[in-house]
Amino acid sequence: MRFLITAQDTAGNVTLNRGSVPAALKKAAELISDGCWNVEIVTPDGATYQPGEFDQLRDRVGAAGPDRSLTTL
Repeated sequence: MRFLITAQDTAGNVTLNRGSVPAALKKAAELISDGCWNVEIVTPDGATYQPGEFDQLRDRVGAAGPDRSLTTL
């Protein structure tokens, strides 16, 4: 399962990947705090989340663990 984190900084475009929602959210928060802009997380099913929607992504996973629908392509 691969979550893409995309952003822009003064050097250009940044694209990273992480294997879980918590890891993707953590990296996105780090990029924002480092001054990057246009930060987005793209889920394995192609849904795109911007910073104002990160809570929705977090809720999609929920306290019970990963949403298995995120792994279905």
